[in-house]
Amino acid sequence: MNLNNEIKLAIIDDYFPNIKTGFRVAEFNWYMKNLKEVRVFSTSKAIYKFIDEYSYFYPEYTQNIKPLTSKNVHELNYFDVLYTVFASNTFEFLEYFNYAKKPFVFTLYPGGGFLLDNIKSDNKLKAIFNNPYFYKVIVTQKISYDYLINKKLVLPEQIEFMYGGVTNSPVFSEDKKLYIKDKKTFDICFVANKYQKNDRSKGYDIFIDVCHKLMQICDDIMFHVVGGFNVSDIDISKLGNNIKFYGTRNVDFFPRFYSEMDIMISPTRPFEISKGGFDGFPTTCCVDAALNGTQVFTTDKLNLNTCFKDGKDICIINEDIDEIVNKVMYYKNNLDLLYSLSLNTQKKFNEVFGLDNQMIRRMKALNSAIQKNN
Repeated sequence: MNLNNEIKLAIIDDYFPNIKTGFRVAEFNWYMKNLKEVRVFSTSKAIYKFIDEYSYFYPEYTQNIKPLTSKNVHELNYFDVLYTVFASNTFEFLEYFNYAKKPFVFTLYPGGGFLLDNIKSDNKLKAIFNNPYFYKVIVTQKISYDYLINKKLVLPEQIEFMYGGVTNSPVFSEDKKLYIKDKKTFDICFVANKYQKNDRSKGYDIFIDVCHKLMQICDDIMFHVVGGFNVSDIDISKLGNNIKFYGTRNVDFFPRFYSEMDIMISPTRPFEISKGGFDGFPTTCCVDAALNGTQVFTTDKLNLNTCFKDGKDICIINEDIDEIVNKVMYYKNNLDLLYSLSLNTQKKFNEVFGLDNQMIRRMKALNSAIQKNN
């Protein structure tokens, strides 16, 4: 691995070290592991609560995390380059970049204040890109890249397109449990954060409709829901004991969980929470599931897919309930095909979203920022 580990990197974030933000944990931990000097400055009001939980899993990095206050803001001057994620965060942290007078790089993930054709969002981005210390933006979706270019918000040479986000490596490995051979039930899961009441953006209503249809066909299917959705969102009384809710879970929960799952259904919809808002493709939850050997069934209404072949290393679905049910039953009745597809998906997702592959490209952007500053 060829990288400049002498970089002195300061990360500013509003949510880390909350252990539930898996992609931040993966990315920030990688920097702390591989670079000589990294400091994560958190603006979270619950930082000490989060540190207590985070330190249980990653005690070796805890000393590199501290709150950002008026008393220690001067420490930013020490670092070569500053880094953050999301549009709203970057906009809010402009005062710190101006104070430090050092180049900053940020990742423009979907969400986090980034909306398509939204004046407020565009104005935030303009303020960021016009800042004298802005160096480079990393975008993870083609639609984001095209939007910045078509709107002429930033110069093309200041954009780094790195498809997909960073995902956490499993805390521990689990052997995959196969239907019939190792377990009596065929297990289908839905994993997503819930952002508002009656949240349709993740397609939970579609998932429940699929569950009801499948229950009419066979009774050896179990349904599993992880995240903010619960029994009060939609009537699930007819599913009885065939559905289980787990609530929001930490990263250590998922390897064992996915070792028993056969399929994840992720029927996301864009523009539901807010006009212009969308999820990346595939979602972080889909990436985690695939890397742990669970086959992903997901929508792609915005045609964001640039790497995967339907039926070979992913399964693309639409919102048609009967079509989803038919695909599930096809693979349930053809287990060799399902598990072969799962292995292909796992391999392809590892190629695209493997931690080192994703991070080395990000390191190039940070290195070039330092070289310009020197």
